[in-house]
Amino acid sequence: MSSSFDPETPVESYHPGHTRFVRVGEPIHDSVFVIDADDTALGVDVEIDQGGRDNLAPRLPDLSVDPENYDDDDFEWSVVSTPEESDGEVLSFATSKTEIIRYDAGADNAAEFVADVPGEYVLGLDAPDGQHELTLYAFPEGTGAPRPRIELDGEYDETGERFRIESNANLAPSSDAAPGDLRVEFLADDRDALATADVEVADDGRSATVPVAALDGETARVHAAAYDGYETSVQDSVELDPAGEVFLPNRSPEWIDDAVMYQIFPRSWAGERGKTTFQTLIGGDEETGARGVEYLDELGVDVLWVTPVVPATSAQMDLPPGGPHGYGTLDYLGIAEDLVPESYDDPVAAYADFVEACNERGIKVLFDLVINHAGRWIDQFVDTIAEGDQSVEAGNSATVKAWNEESTYFDWWDRVNSPRYAKDGSQIEAAPRATGFADLQWMPNINYENLAMREYILSVADFWSREVGVDGFRCDVAYGVPHSFWKDVRELVRENNSEFLLLDETLPTDPAFSENEFDMHYDSYGFTFTAQNVLEEGDGLTEGQERVEHLYDFAADPSNPEQLVEDVLARQDHGVPDHSRVLNAVENHDEQRLLNRTAVDLANPDRDSVTEAEWDDAAKGQRAAFAACIALPGVPMVYYGQERQISRYGEGRVSDPDDRRGRDDEGNVRPEEDVRPGGRQRAFMNWEEYDEDHLEFYRGMIDLYHDLDVLHPDAELSSKPTDDEIDAVLFTRDASERDDVSGPETVLVVVNFESEPVTIGLPEGVEPENLAVDDGGSDGGTVTVDTVGVFAVTGTLAEN
Repeated sequence: MSSSFDPETPVESYHPGHTRFVRVGEPIHDSVFVIDADDTALGVDVEIDQGGRDNLAPRLPDLSVDPENYDDDDFEWSVVSTPEESDGEVLSFATSKTEIIRYDAGADNAAEFVADVPGEYVLGLDAPDGQHELTLYAFPEGTGAPRPRIELDGEYDETGERFRIESNANLAPSSDAAPGDLRVEFLADDRDALATADVEVADDGRSATVPVAALDGETARVHAAAYDGYETSVQDSVELDPAGEVFLPNRSPEWIDDAVMYQIFPRSWAGERGKTTFQTLIGGDEETGARGVEYLDELGVDVLWVTPVVPATSAQMDLPPGGPHGYGTLDYLGIAEDLVPESYDDPVAAYADFVEACNERGIKVLFDLVINHAGRWIDQFVDTIAEGDQSVEAGNSATVKAWNEESTYFDWWDRVNSPRYAKDGSQIEAAPRATGFADLQWMPNINYENLAMREYILSVADFWSREVGVDGFRCDVAYGVPHSFWKDVRELVRENNSEFLLLDETLPTDPAFSENEFDMHYDSYGFTFTAQNVLEEGDGLTEGQERVEHLYDFAADPSNPEQLVEDVLARQDHGVPDHSRVLNAVENHDEQRLLNRTAVDLANPDRDSVTEAEWDDAAKGQRAAFAACIALPGVPMVYYGQERQISRYGEGRVSDPDDRRGRDDEGNVRPEEDVRPGGRQRAFMNWEEYDEDHLEFYRGMIDLYHDLDVLHPDAELSSKPTDDEIDAVLFTRDASERDDVSGPETVLVVVNFESEPVTIGLPEGVEPENLAVDDGGSDGGTVTVDTVGVFAVTGTLAEN
């Protein structure tokens, strides 16, 4: 399938894209390090740039899976105009902010920008197809205050022959700004006939009108952002069609609002090492007891995220450190042969059949797109090495004595003007050595200042979204890829499929990725880690919990269940747009299994010493955490085996005493490692032994989510007070502003993290019938809740 692939793109010119909004002093800058820097034996302390990665780059109207490099003089950037107070020195190229200096090939095809005063800037791009202009509007310097939000909408007035655009601007809940301070800046897109001068802003400063005649018969885009005197919102966009239609290109697909996600680590699915193929995932395996997509259908899964299935470094190793995770790509247009049934000649066809089998049962499939970095032994990286030990067996000890700087692909990889050294001071790699994910040697980072590499990766996105037809991308280390490139990806995949979903991995959640980039975001810091902390006793942490505590303790009151509600509400203060969706997950392949972390000492995993009662208590806590996933705003996710107590009944990947993975030099278990003795993050699925009641709870909660619209992401959330003496949380969900609500419009939710049932007094106007899966019973004005209670509200509840 990939051998005859000819990529396509909707892009028609080299114009660098839509109008941008920035803050003074906030650079559009492509940071060389965003996670970690290997400064071994360099004698420097590298400060990581937390600003993420971005640049300004030409969009590409022609794509190829084998592109030629662009010439240095193909593009030339310039400053066309600036505010009068600006010194004009706002454009730069390949700058470095760390003591390890980035390598610069000197092409300057991609630019960086930083505003020095508020106001409007216009940059010029001289390209092979002519001159283009890009407008950037700079608000005053940010203060770190809670951010306002906007959600554009529009309608056409036939009588007045004009469009009306509403910003729906809102202050953050805890903002110190006054409502009258809020204003919205509207800008036309430089690519369209519509001029910003024809966008007539109303006296309130928050809405605008556009005469249809100003569109000159063409579709026009208007971009907007809000400012409250302290901070800015992320921008939103609207498209106006001369026929009178209005489109909102920055919205998530409607299907995600009623969807439950499920994540699979594919090589663990069969329950035994080396047994999983796509046939296993489709139809199961009688030998191992594994089930296929019908199991997911019965569970109620709507969208499936499968971790990488492409050829990758880890899948080729006997005992890879993190298991066969697949996050070091060796072929972006291929499928790993170990997952392909023998009956297939074309590996990609096997994967396509798997996608089709899921779709036939109404299950969408997310392809795990890993484009921050690749695997070290991908052909395009190996070609850049002139001399050195590049065997797979060398692993992190691979050496490079000299680089092949004449290689077509040399500048496809991020590099720094420094060698890489071992702890003893010996040189591992010559300069200019490649950077990597967390600056690891075996996962080289991609250089998005190189336009040929951008062209190649866009071809990859086109292949999986159009040729194969996946339903979305989960984008690994999205914060390591420039915003400009994600905008290009969105434009392409949404042309292929208007309902295509983009899910980012950003740590922490960054609302900037909502700007014509992603539909849905991770929330590890505000949900996953909070849920992990709720089940811990503050004074009784095990050694293993203490050693991983720094990875999770971001909450003000980590063991208080109310922190879950507070952190979800805080998404608005952080500026996450109301139209963005956020993932509610208590665990994934990178984080500790919640049940394992609660019941087992991760540093001394003597599982036989854990009593049945302790397992049961921990499992009840896990069910409560999943109930919170379902009942709080967000898209709920299940990580494979979570519903079957895989931490209790599953087999980990380290079972041989001679397997040293996850241990330090003294033989001690390292609980922060993904694969280790006692670890279950990437364990083999437990098909034979499991807890049926636990599984049934998951089925019931997923059914409830599908039945009650009030539990979906767009229903309002309000916190309610609880008894300080119990570990339970109360909150309401309100969907009364929605049309055609299935089920009650408002509910009161109780999530009980205690090991025993709790009795709750219901306010007036709340029905005593528990709509959730486990009805503990009611008596007059009180109800008993085992794990979760969902109660219809028929009256008006008093405020907190």
